[in-house]
Amino acid sequence: MIKKIIAPLIIVILASIIVIGYAFLYLFIIKQMNLPVVLNILILIIVIALVAALIAVFIQRVKEIKSEDENDLSKY
Repeated sequence: MIKKIIAPLIIVILASIIVIGYAFLYLFIIKQMNLPVVLNILILIIVIALVAALIAVFIQRVKEIKSEDENDLSKY
C-alpha cells in the first residue's frame, strides 16, 4: 500500500513547490513594479487555496487507496 501512495505524494510535493515558486516570482515582480499591497494579499490567498486543494485531493486519494480491494478483477 505504501508503494501506491508514493507517486501521489511526489506529485503533490512537486506541484506545491511549483505553485509556491510562481507565487514568489509574481511577488518579486509586483515588488519591483511598486503595485498595491492588495495584489500581494490576493496572490497569497490564491497560493494558499491551491496548496490546500492539492493536500485535500491527496488525502482523498490516500483514502481511496486504503479502501480499494486488492483484487478488483474478481468482481467481473
